[in-house]
Order: sequence, then structure tokens, then C-alpha cells
Amino acid sequence: MRTEPVGRIPKSFAWRQQWRQGFGLLALIGVGAAMTSLALGHSDPRMFGQSASATTAPAKSASAKSAPASAKAAVREVKLPPNVKGQESLFSLAQAQAGPQTSMIKTYGLVVPNSQAMVDVNIAVSGQVVAVYVRVGDGVRKGQPIASVFNPEFITTQRGYLEFLKNEEKLQVLREEGRLPNYLKDAKENLRWWGMNDKQIAALIEQGEVVEHIILNAPTDGFVTDLFVQPGSLVNAGDRTMKQFVLVGKAIARMVASNNSHWLEGYVFPDQRTLLRPGLPARISLPDGRHLERHINQVLPVVDPVTQRARFLVDLGQTPAGLAVGQTVNISLQLGKRTGTWVPRQAVLGQAISPVVYVQVAPGRYLRKPVVVLGETPALLQLEGVEAGEKVVVAGKMMLEGLYRISAGPGADAGDHHHDH
Repeated sequence: MRTEPVGRIPKSFAWRQQWRQGFGLLALIGVGAAMTSLALGHSDPRMFGQSASATTAPAKSASAKSAPASAKAAVREVKLPPNVKGQESLFSLAQAQAGPQTSMIKTYGLVVPNSQAMVDVNIAVSGQVVAVYVRVGDGVRKGQPIASVFNPEFITTQRGYLEFLKNEEKLQVLREEGRLPNYLKDAKENLRWWGMNDKQIAALIEQGEVVEHIILNAPTDGFVTDLFVQPGSLVNAGDRTMKQFVLVGKAIARMVASNNSHWLEGYVFPDQRTLLRPGLPARISLPDGRHLERHINQVLPVVDPVTQRARFLVDLGQTPAGLAVGQTVNISLQLGKRTGTWVPRQAVLGQAISPVVYVQVAPGRYLRKPVVVLGETPALLQLEGVEAGEKVVVAGKMMLEGLYRISAGPGADAGDHHHDH
């Protein structure tokens, strides 16, 4: 019987140890990637998005008919190690199908004020803020005080008006000349310009009550979104002298009128913007489980440079109870019947990165293909970059991804966070 020298590990045992270590490494890679996906969350609205920094991201828009050149150049082959047994149990495959499907885009949106509902609370005179009576988020009624401002010239103007009313000699002259009604009218308009209402003017004339502070009231029903001053702030509303003839005014608060409907600002990835158009049906999920059926009113032409998202607007009409400005809701955009190449959702790897699929070209040989997601149904994704009839890996993708990363080195797709559904 053949024996191995003392201290030497049998070759068969060493071979088995290498395979155990290899599969152990793959298992660790799969667990790590799974933990990463759990941390990111399957409900991440950035699902299937294109990463601007990924070197393998397709360069053409979603409207292109063929796979982008950059996607072709980024295709990589992954081979299983030789002598792997039971491949049928490691992977499950599905065939990419061409044809029409009722497609949709699942995304999210933010409830925002109607631009016509934004109202500024302005003051036309300079002064010092004495008090602020509301906070951001407060609901206010028309005529409710927002802030008070002190200006010594305002008090001087009122006292001058009282002195004018006490000067009987001058009043008599104006009566004889027939100019008294105009003088009184102009004086009252001046007081209104300062911010006094008719009730305050009547109290000034009848009782001599001088108003010390200019009160700024809410111009309409609504809620406060911004405050630009605080007690003690100095407000420079511009020069109001006849010499300069300049009247600028100053906004001390901003509010949203409650008699206007809210909008929903939705977000999609830049390569999905070509799929949108005004009038496209949008199904909005409310927090209480109900749904709203609305349509896209406007597709904004510019991609947001900060978020790298394309935006669209939906008029909510009469805002449902439970929805408030700043609230996030889920949206399903109904694209209608779309013809293309479709694969099961589980065949696509990718979360907040350039999506990829694995295509089997022969037993033990797979192509790692970057793709572009053009549309979706509850069970399928429409892809650019995969041909009809190709066999895509549905289960077992993380083993192939682990092999790809080992063979490509530590710099492969830096920053990717794939997960296996």
C-alpha cells in the first residue's frame, strides 16, 4: 500500500481543502453582499438606476434600439472552476422573451406647493421687528397677525395727522377753498400705506389712539413655510422718499395659500425621461392604502444637477386628507403596452448602480452584461442589452458575481452593491 511521507499532506486531501476554501470564500462574498442589500433596503426608490460614476454604465439613452457601445465593451465572461458538480442545482435559468407587455415605472414623489399658491408677506416700510407671532408650519387664517414692526416715523405721521385735525384755522381755509375732502382722503391713504386698517384710522380720528407698531397680517388662509426675520431684526424695505421715488418692499415671511391644490413632484432616472409625456397615467399610493388616479401635467426639461434625477409634475387637484407638503408617496407610471425584450425581475442585479445580468453561453460559461432598464411590470423588466432567447440566470447570480470580483481584482466595479432577490 502506498503511503505518503510524514509531514506531507495527501494530494487528494489538499485538492479538497482548496475547493472548500474556494466555496467558503464565495459563501462569505454572498453573505456580505446580502447584508449590504439588506442595509440598503429592497424598497430603495433608486432601484435599477444608472450610476454616473460607474465606468461600465451605458452611454446612450433608453430610446436607442441596440445595446450601447459601452455596454458591449463592458461585457465580461465568467467561467466556473473545472470539475464543479451539480451545476443544475446551483443555478436556475429563464429565457428572455420578446413581445408586448403592459409596462410601468415604479418610483416616488414629493408633495410640493402649487407655484401659484406661494404668497409673500411683505412690508413696505423699514423698521425693527418687535415680535413674530407664528412659526414655520403653522396654519393661519386671513388677517391673523404674522409680525409687528416699530418705526418712529410711523408714530410721527399719526401725530401729525392729529395735529392737522386740531388746526381749525387751516381746516376752515381748506373748506372755503373746497379742498378739505381731498386733504382728508390723502391723509387717510397715507395712513393705510403705513399699514393701518380702517378700524385703526377711525380710532385715531375719534379717540386719538396712536398705533405704536405696524402689524403685518396674513393675506390669505394657509400655512407658513418660511420666516425671514426674528424679534430684533432690522428690516430695510428701501427708500420711499419722493426725491429717490423708490419703493422696494421686503418679505418677512412666506406662506402657501390653502385654497390652491398641491402638486406632486415625481422623480425618474435621466434615461427614463424619454418614456414620459404629459397626460401619462400616474397611480399614487396614499399612506392609508387608498390610491389616486392622476395624470402627468408637465415633464420638466432639465435634469436636476444635484440629484441627477429627471422630474415631472402631477396636479393632485383637491388634496386628499392625510397628504401634506413635504410628504413622500409611491407612484406607478402606467406606460401602456410596450414591445421589447423582457426578463424576470429576479434576473437583474443592481441597486443604485448600473444593472447587470448573467447570460449562459454554455454550461459553466456565463457573460456578465450591463443593461438598461426601459420599463417594468410587477414580474418582468424590459431591458436593453439582452437579446430574446438568451438564457439569463435567475438564481445563483451572487456566486457568479463573487467569481467575477475574484477574477477581476479588488478594483472591479468599485462602489457596487449588488444583491440577489
